[in-house]
Amino acid sequence: MIKKVIATGAIAGVMMSSPLVGEAALGDHTLKQGMWDKDVHQLQQQLKDKGYFHYTETTGFYGDITAASVKDFQKRNGLKVDGIAGKRTAEALLQSSLGKSNILQQGSKGYAVSGLQSELKDQGFYNYTVDGIYGPVTVNAVKAFQKAKGIAVDGLTGPQTIKALYGENGVRVKTEVESSAPAQKASAPVKAASTDQKQGKTVSVEATAYTADCDGCSGVTANGTNLKANPDVKVIAVDPDVIPLNSQVYVEGYGYAVAADKGGAIQGNRIDVFYSSKQKATEWGRKNVKVTILDK
Repeated sequence: MIKKVIATGAIAGVMMSSPLVGEAALGDHTLKQGMWDKDVHQLQQQLKDKGYFHYTETTGFYGDITAASVKDFQKRNGLKVDGIAGKRTAEALLQSSLGKSNILQQGSKGYAVSGLQSELKDQGFYNYTVDGIYGPVTVNAVKAFQKAKGIAVDGLTGPQTIKALYGENGVRVKTEVESSAPAQKASAPVKAASTDQKQGKTVSVEATAYTADCDGCSGVTANGTNLKANPDVKVIAVDPDVIPLNSQVYVEGYGYAVAADKGGAIQGNRIDVFYSSKQKATEWGRKNVKVTILDK
């Protein structure tokens, strides 16, 4: 049982999370076990689309299931099997997507797009944020690459473009064009998403805190999350009629979390935030804060 520090009531199920990773973007930084951010959602969705991620939904938390899924993908695609999703894994996901005759184009999103942007950036055609969004800047970069390689210039990333990017065997071979090709800049680029942009519905709530640091508390929630083994996770308990369960949220003064828990005393515009220690939970106290239910 999880101890309630300020408010009362038993806590039900919890999904795991931890702070977002600063300004780093998917494909431009390494994702590994213990992390939680929007980029992990993209990774899980890509793996799910290809039959490697078997959880019911993407959570944004890089736990045992995600690590095992990454290892399975790496093993089947001739990569180093370490369960860590870095640039090469992003590139392999991109190539496997296109191997199924999918085409990345303006409006596409996800881990494969980040891999494309990262590769174009390395080759000197893309100098914007690696954000996993196939917008006007990415279109212009792809067109510049296509023009430099002498292939059809349409701004779409299909089999021909990916072949030019990575070569016949998926290994890029540098050419003279790469050393002389200037990075492309869009005249009016679309502003990239950042962790400072907290977009979504905002509600005002009364917030209290809870902890699993108590005698007799197992620290294991209804969803099987071991809070004692994962003391740095950020989760909140909510009234599902106000804040949907499993939604990603940003809590003023607390940070990014997952609304995947509920409790008998958590009704209406009330939430509980989780802290690993009694001291921190007590310091949080009882306060009115704003919670933004983030757009997916």
